[in-house]
Order: sequence, then structure tokens, then C-alpha cells
Amino acid sequence: MSWGLDLAAGPAPWAAVLVLAGAFALHARRSPARRGLLVLRGAAVLALALALLRPAVLSREGVAAKPRLLILLDAGHAMKGKAPGAATRLAQAVAWLEAHRAAISARADVSVAMVSDRARPLGGLDKLGAAAAEGTAFKPEQSLPDALPAEGPPARTWLITDGIAEGGGDLGRVFAGLGSPVDLLGVGPSKRETGAAFLDLMAPDFAFLHGVISVLATVEATGLAGRDAVVALSRADPGAPGGWRETGRVRRRVNADVETFPVELSAPADALGTARLRLTASGGGRERAREFRVETVRQKYRIMYLAGRPSPEYSALREFLKADPNHELVSFVILRNPENPSPAPDRDLSLIPFPVDEIFGRALPQFDLFILENFSAARFRLPPQYLEALKRFVAGGGALLVKGGDNAFSAGGYKNSPLEEVLPVVLSDRAPDFIPGLFSPKPGPPEHPLVRLYETPELSLRAWSALPPLDGWGRFAAVRPGSTILASHPSQSTEDGKPLPIAAVRPYGRGKVMLISTDSSWRWKLGAAADPDAAGFYGRFWTRAVQYLTGGLDLSKVKFAPLPDRVPPREPARLSLRVFDEGFGPAPAADTRVSVVWTPPDGRAREVAARETSPGSYAVELLGLSPGSHKVRASARVRGRPWGDDEVRFSWEPVQDEPMDRNWLLKAAAAGGGKFHDLSVLARPDELLDLLPLPSPREETVRRLRPFISPFWLAFAAFLFLLEWALRRRAGHA
Repeated sequence: MSWGLDLAAGPAPWAAVLVLAGAFALHARRSPARRGLLVLRGAAVLALALALLRPAVLSREGVAAKPRLLILLDAGHAMKGKAPGAATRLAQAVAWLEAHRAAISARADVSVAMVSDRARPLGGLDKLGAAAAEGTAFKPEQSLPDALPAEGPPARTWLITDGIAEGGGDLGRVFAGLGSPVDLLGVGPSKRETGAAFLDLMAPDFAFLHGVISVLATVEATGLAGRDAVVALSRADPGAPGGWRETGRVRRRVNADVETFPVELSAPADALGTARLRLTASGGGRERAREFRVETVRQKYRIMYLAGRPSPEYSALREFLKADPNHELVSFVILRNPENPSPAPDRDLSLIPFPVDEIFGRALPQFDLFILENFSAARFRLPPQYLEALKRFVAGGGALLVKGGDNAFSAGGYKNSPLEEVLPVVLSDRAPDFIPGLFSPKPGPPEHPLVRLYETPELSLRAWSALPPLDGWGRFAAVRPGSTILASHPSQSTEDGKPLPIAAVRPYGRGKVMLISTDSSWRWKLGAAADPDAAGFYGRFWTRAVQYLTGGLDLSKVKFAPLPDRVPPREPARLSLRVFDEGFGPAPAADTRVSVVWTPPDGRAREVAARETSPGSYAVELLGLSPGSHKVRASARVRGRPWGDDEVRFSWEPVQDEPMDRNWLLKAAAAGGGKFHDLSVLARPDELLDLLPLPSPREETVRRLRPFISPFWLAFAAFLFLLEWALRRRAGHA
């Protein structure tokens, strides 16, 4: 046992003591009193000083100090789930701690904290009755840094959780902030059902035509130790058995009861438009599949432009198409027709011969759009097989634009040819079939994307009305069924009495055909430049025409990210949505309005908010989920125009059926420098307690005495002063 003083007085008492000591020193120097009287007065001053400072007398004894143990209880909403032998996972954790409370308290000085998206100190093990799960998720990066006790880092930390946590980050860095090794104690069911499932699925929003679509998935295999898990990627193909054509397959031997591994597969982006893909994972006699879509777009539009003769129309459109970096343009204009004699052989001329075999043969499939302007097949005596090749080009998904003029249509030898079969019109037998003259075309359906070129139908109609007149139109016998008239002559009719088309479109096979019966659209570029209502019309029309014919307008520009096989059974459920502009870049938020409608299993649709997280990217959070199938549909408007929509479906089950995330728990234990234990099979805490350091010897205060604050001490100090005064008076001192 040892003794000591605890001087905890503030500055005021110390100042008073210093004044008192100074006064006594001055008095002792000047006083003629004998030494005995000065000693008596000094004792009185000391007694008064002790009464002012009030020191505590400490009695200390040597004890063995227990190591400090920090127990962190996961209070996230997943801890409300079912657990073996308990109503909830939190109840399983509390029951285990209560059962071994005496053993733990005997070995360690314990403090307990609840952690979810924040840390909440609970106290000691005697406060476990106040533990309760919260409605938020367990977020280690947010809660663990605040869980450190005020006393400083403990000797060891236990984190009791089911491993269902949100947020990635560096777990090692997070645990390092606790200043001690971290052991993980898992609660909840230990195993998932046997088989393979997708924990994560990543695919591009769009791919370039003639490229590849890369798909990356994270697969969890459960109960397949010693067996194979097979992951396959397939693409929808009506001609394949079962409607799916496999594009890749991975077979992997599973070595552990629970094993997670990445898989990367790819499919060719060999067709423009929406590619339906399916990823399947099979093992143990079970198969799971996830379907998703990837939009296939052109990196550049490859265009062949063939003009029958030089003209303002050819010059204006060629210049416009070449100015766009997204266009690869190859153009030919006929400067010397076959009937034009030449005194010199072709090899001596600077003009190259028209490469008809190359254009309509080997090079044709390389193009996305073929433009045929005022070109006469009869003059060049094109064999029928070349026009048949052009027909097959369109049927296979190519785009064809045929523009009029006095060498086009019937005058060009296309009547009763394979080319006529793909046109939106039936050609006329009457000659001439191209009539010169000024006119202003009448626009067609206002909802068509090549008619509604501005934000509203009213602005588009005003632009059409402000255009300068065109010059010349084609005469036709009829309009083919399934064709759409984009613009018609204000007064002329077809031979069967219907409005005469100036511009019309028609689908043929997998491709599209557009007809412009005049070669004077250049007048829109020059004549409308100064009119604010029609300025820019020329560029809008031809840009949209190229996109429409090649399928660019049909591609979805609103897209949900693919969902994994298991939507995490927690709230909120988070979905990711992307909105693209015309060039498939992020759509600007200022011009975009996103609407999301969620239909839960009860069938009652409700609108939910979409929060922008980055340019063109939106997060959708769903609260109040119920078990069953859910449907979420998103639509967007850009600058007031309908822009596209997408729909995703998923099944959601409550957290009670979700087992502990053993993979996360093992990873966290390794990052924390500790060990992982399944609480349902850990009978006693001895193995964990043995990891604690041994108790360390230290002195501990067993008694704290405060004799100098009692009235008796003050009376003793007063008695000393009075005794010194009386003796001093008796000796004859002042």
C-alpha cells in the first residue's frame, strides 16, 4: 500500500496560498519574536493553506488491470432478420453475450457500442437490454470511426454482424482507426441454397457496331465444393434453337463451400439496335438467368453518295455530310456520261471511269446509307443484278435515300426494276415524270420525327411554313401501303387521286427507304438562312434523316443498369438510370425531365423521385418494399420532347431469408487482423478471450480521504493562530 496527495485546486486557491506564504515570509523577516513563536505561526499558516487547497489523501494498492475489450453490435436493419435459435439476428447476438457475460467480464473491461450508419455507445454488458436494430443499413465507413471509446484504443475489438453492409472502401483503413485487432462474429443463417448466383452484373449501356459487348459478372457458388459452376452468355436470335444463340461459356471448378469469382464474357455487336442478352449460371442441378439489353450504335455513319450529275443539291448535301465528324462519306458524281464521246482513251483522262462493279458489288455491304441522286441506271445500262443487290442491301438492314431529278425514277429506267419494289411509291408510266416549277410542300404527320424537327409541333409547323419554295417534283402512280408521307405537294395528286408525296419513307425488310422527289432541298439552306423561324432547318432535317434511316432514332436513350440475380434484401433498394443525348453522351440535366413509376406486387403504381448523381446518371431509391415481383419504368423528356423509356423487373424478398455474407465477414476479419467465428457454432468465448493480453499490474486508488475540508481542521487552524497570538502577547510583542 502507498499514499499520495491529489492536488486538484484551481488557480484562485493557489493565488490565495501564495499571498499567504508571502505575507508570512515578510512577517518572519521583520518580527523580533523568538523562533518558537515563528514556528507556531508557520504551522497555523500551513494549516490555513491546506484548508484552502483541499488536497485529497490517496491510498493505493497494487492490482491486476484487465485488458479493455470493445464490442461493436451491428444495429442495421438486416439484423432484424431471422437467425438460428432466436427471433432476430440481434437477439442471437445479445443472447450469446448474456450467456457468457460472466466469463467475458472476468477476463476483460468491456464497453459496448451499437453501429449502423452511426455509432451509439451503449455502456457495459449490463446495458444489453437496451440494444435495438435501426431502420438504416450498416455502413462501416461511417459508423466505425466514431465507435472508439474516449479512453482510447482497446486491446481488442469484436464486431458482431451478419456481414450485410453497404459501401465499399478500404476496410483495412477503417479498422486501423480502432487501434486494435478486430474479430468478426457472424450471426444469421450460415448457408445459401445450393447453386450459383450473380452478386453483381456489369454491362455497357451501348456498344459500337462491329465491335464486342463485354459483360463482367461476379458469381457466388454455394454448396458446390468439388463440382463445376458454368456461366454462359447468350444473345436473342429467333433462328436459333430456343430463341437464344450462345456467344461464350466459362466452366470453373469450385473448391470451397462458398466461393466468389469474377467472370468476363463477350458477344459480338453485329447488328444495329437493341441486343437482348442473357447470362446464365448453373451448378448443382439449378440454373439462374439474368436478361438485359445493350444498345448497339454506329461509331460513324458510313455513307455512299452517288449523283448523276453536278448540281447545287449535290454540292450542298455533300458539304454538309462531310462537315460532321461522325460521317464517313464516299461520293461519286458523274461528269461524263457514256454517250459523251472522248477522242482520248480513258487511261489518258484525269476523270476516273465510274466504278460500277465496285460500288454495287463488293463495297456495298460496307456502307450504312446509300444515297442515289438523279442517277440514270438506263444510261449506264446497269444490269438488273446491281439493282437487285441494292434491294438485298436494304432488306438486310441498310438504308437507302433516293432523290429526284430529270434523270431519276421512270426516266432513269427504274420502272418495273428491283429498285422500284423498295420505294415508297409506284412509279408512273407517263412522261415526263419530273415536272419543274416552284411550290411549298405541305408537312405530314406532326408526330413523325422527320416532321417534328423542333421542340413543339407549333414551332415545327412554323418552320415548315417559313421555308422558301422548292423547284420540281416527281409524278407517281400511287403510294405503297405502309409508307409514310412526310411532305406532299399542295395541289398535285398521284394518278390514283391521293396526295402527291414530295418526301416519303417506308420500311423494307430490316432497313428503311426514303424518297425525296426533288433535287432542290439546297434552297432550304440558302433561302432560309435569314429567317429566324426556318434558320437551321436544313441541318436539322438531314441530320435527323440520316439518324432515322440508319436506325439511330430507334435506339433507347433511357436505360437502367442491369440488376444482379439477387437484389440486396434491404431498404432502400437502389437502381441506376442513364439518359443519353443524341450523340449518346450524358443528357444535360437542365434540358432533361425524368419520370419514374414503380409498380409493387400490389399493382398500385406510384411515382418515385430520380436523383441526379452525375451528368446523365440518376439514382432511384425504393422504400417500403414488399415481397414479390416489382416493376420500375422510367421515361425522359429532353427539351420538352419524348426521349425514350426503359423498364426493369426484379424480385425482392425480405431480409429474413438472406444468410450471413460469409465472404464479407472473412474479408473483414483479414482486413482487421483478427479471426472469423460463426456465432451459432461458437459454444464458448474462450478461444476469443485467449487472444486478449494478460492482465497488467498497476496501482489502483482504493481510498480517497479529504481531511482538510472538515470543520475540525478549520478549528485547528484557528486554534494555532489564537495560541500564537496569546503567547506573543505574553512575551510583550506587538
